[in-house]
Amino acid sequence: MVDRGVSPDVMCYNILIDGFFRKGDSVNANEIWDRLVKDSEVYPNVVTYNVMINGLCKCGKFDESLEIWNRMKKNERGPDLFTCSSLIQGLCEAGNVDGAERVYKEMVGKGVSPDVVVYNAMLNGFCRAGKVKECFELWEVMEKCGCHNVVSYNIFIRGLFENRKVEEAISVWELMHEKGCVADSTTYGVLIHGLCKNGYLHKALWILKEAENTRADLDAFAYSSMINWLCKEGKLDEAARLVGQMDKCGYEPNSHVCNALIYGFIRASKLEDAIFFFRGMRTKFCSPNVISYNTLINGLCKAKRFSDAYVFVREMLEEGWKPDVITYSLLMDGLCQDRKIDMALNLWHQALVKGSKPDVTMHNIIIHGLCSAGKAEDALQLYFQMGRWNCVPNLVTYNTLMEGFYKIRDCEKASEIWARIFKDGLQPDIISYNVTLKGFCSCSRISDAIRFLEKALHLGILPTSITWYILVRAVLNNGAT
Repeated sequence: MVDRGVSPDVMCYNILIDGFFRKGDSVNANEIWDRLVKDSEVYPNVVTYNVMINGLCKCGKFDESLEIWNRMKKNERGPDLFTCSSLIQGLCEAGNVDGAERVYKEMVGKGVSPDVVVYNAMLNGFCRAGKVKECFELWEVMEKCGCHNVVSYNIFIRGLFENRKVEEAISVWELMHEKGCVADSTTYGVLIHGLCKNGYLHKALWILKEAENTRADLDAFAYSSMINWLCKEGKLDEAARLVGQMDKCGYEPNSHVCNALIYGFIRASKLEDAIFFFRGMRTKFCSPNVISYNTLINGLCKAKRFSDAYVFVREMLEEGWKPDVITYSLLMDGLCQDRKIDMALNLWHQALVKGSKPDVTMHNIIIHGLCSAGKAEDALQLYFQMGRWNCVPNLVTYNTLMEGFYKIRDCEKASEIWARIFKDGLQPDIISYNVTLKGFCSCSRISDAIRFLEKALHLGILPTSITWYILVRAVLNNGAT
């Protein structure tokens, strides 16, 4: 077009910029913008600024969008509702509620009336920033101009719950009824989740039952929130009833809901109930996923039912699910706790052969198992191989190794591990100090232990009851030597 001597007009520029932003190509969009700015014959109009601000906000480039906004004001191109709405929504989503508030105030000052979308964006921004006072002030403005809808109520109720203003959230819910605003499925989900999260389980259950009785609009989120919290509180019979009720109402319980119930059964030591429910998932609700299997395997390992756990691992493979690092870690942890370190090591090698990449947790489990079995040297060799998997040791790794060497009374190696903590840029915690203190005491180096504790106190490390117990017991048994 340019090669043929045809100069693009502002509409052409706008279409190109918008097209690139729709493709997610902010680089080329900015390039076209730069050409337009340099073009002495064509000037950006309100649409251009709107397209730029909206596009940059959607790409997460909020600082750049503010620059365009400031340029727009300098060039006396009055921002319209769309401009302000795009920028306010983007800034609030990015957590820059102060910037959004400045735009909002300028908008009102220039006589641009906010719509419900702008108000909702500001309300959401204030809620997320914990500015409850500003939320109520804005809500009063919204009430005066009659500019709120069901989304406004949902945002406000959720925000109040998140800021632990439970009574205020319930009051807004009651106000919603008074004003004749019909609650939707999101409202019930937000209300039930918020009540449960803040410990109002009975109130949440009452609202759910009332909604069922009045055939209100409920969705899977409302049920799943209630079921999750019932499981956490150990009210498994009620949770199981709701899973069935959810199914009757036409909402298929998803794997998240089913996994919560399986976990609840396991936490209550009802393994057989967990297995029974797991077996019925596929035919009644949904197919188990890796988390379903891992949850069940973890429970079986903790109950030392390793043969049953392996049955479910085989079943995972048959169903096409690949055991992940968590699956292997759960099995290894169970085996190590049952002092079956050889079986755990065998499983470790199987995991590597099958292409699993061990993480720091998986390494720490085997290192702990080896140290507990008095094989600190083998654990140290495994530690040296962590870099092969791009795996960075953490404080748990070092604390475990130190404890392992102190257990076999190799104080020199334990001291080397202590030095490595600082070399790798970590800071010892109270567990590190307790391990070292106990190690000195086990090697009858009570005076060294006391000096070590004095050094820890000087560094501001606060001892625990375990710290004092270790030292007092050692002094009573050995005397300060």
